[in-house]
Amino acid sequence: MVASETRHPYPFDRTVPTEIPPLYEELRETERVARITMATGDPGFLVTRYEDVRFVLSDPRFSVRQDLPGAPRLTEMTFESVMTTDPPVHTRLRRLVSRDFTSRRVERMRPRLEEIVDGLLQTMEDQGPPADIVESLAVPFPITVICELLGVPLDDVTRFRGWADTMVSLTGYSMEDWSAARDSLQDYLDGLIVAKRKEPGEDLLSALVATADREDDLTDRDVRSLSLILLLAGYEPASNQLGSSVLTLLRFPGRLTELRQRPELLPSAVEELMRYAPAGDGALFRVTLDEVTIGDTRIPAGSAVLASTQAANWDPRRFEDPRGLVLDRTDNQHTALGHGIHFCLGAALARLELQVAIGALLRRFPRIRLAADVADLRWSSPGSMLSGFSEIPVTW
Repeated sequence: MVASETRHPYPFDRTVPTEIPPLYEELRETERVARITMATGDPGFLVTRYEDVRFVLSDPRFSVRQDLPGAPRLTEMTFESVMTTDPPVHTRLRRLVSRDFTSRRVERMRPRLEEIVDGLLQTMEDQGPPADIVESLAVPFPITVICELLGVPLDDVTRFRGWADTMVSLTGYSMEDWSAARDSLQDYLDGLIVAKRKEPGEDLLSALVATADREDDLTDRDVRSLSLILLLAGYEPASNQLGSSVLTLLRFPGRLTELRQRPELLPSAVEELMRYAPAGDGALFRVTLDEVTIGDTRIPAGSAVLASTQAANWDPRRFEDPRGLVLDRTDNQHTALGHGIHFCLGAALARLELQVAIGALLRRFPRIRLAADVADLRWSSPGSMLSGFSEIPVTW
């Protein structure tokens, strides 16, 4: 048996910005493996059940390589990196930086993260309401953190942000614009690598350059690739997740009050916010290396498969009351950060950033509330792989 011949245009339209599109829930029950046509025009398969999403993300027959037959055309715009390679290349590259993102090492960054957030919120308070959470907090906080971690001068953040916004877009820019942004960012990083080699600092990029000088299996190209991915992944997803999380809390005043009164819930609340309203659409691409069967559907080798982590996180087979925002949910093995060997490298940092930012925001602005109708909010880039909101107005 094969999937239904009906092809659904993807991505799906949302009715509520912070909730999953209703079609996900319909397909979960009626088409375990659905045929889709992606924004690029390429065909693919979509899985939406929790067990199937975890299966696709962990089974070695599903590859992240983007130079394989069957990969969607968007992959022509990508580059080899820790996110687009399978073992053993992936294993080697990930090993080089994984030790810098352990929970213990990341926790040491808490005082500096708190300092950055306090400065941003002070500026927001000084300017007075209304304010835009996106430009006041959700964008500058994670981009400052990842740039400091890597050793990117903060004076260059504006240029980097422009390149990054273009590179995560699928349909918002032409191929020429995308290639120009990629080339500019790669050239910038090449220059930064040269500078770090001459005058190393205490940052991650300097450490990677030093490793490349000691070990034959790490090249400057590898250093550039790792740095580029860390910059992109540490900025856009973190920014969008923070904005989406704050907006979700503002939509549930009772839960916001509960979290303010019980700050000890912050770690579990962050996990629930990631489950409930992840950044972007939450679909991860894979390409089948062999024929694979899911349920009653045979997926041929060389097929593009999207695993919707967002739909999986709302699967009632796995989560009790998935439509409810349960801040003290204990059994919360969500897939917002991925699964398998490509589980988010910066997961510990992402969690800490959310805890620090949300906790500080609620303490400083106990009467914060949304200053716009949710239905009027707009995506910053409709064609983006990691859509966030262009503006989240608040007052207090």
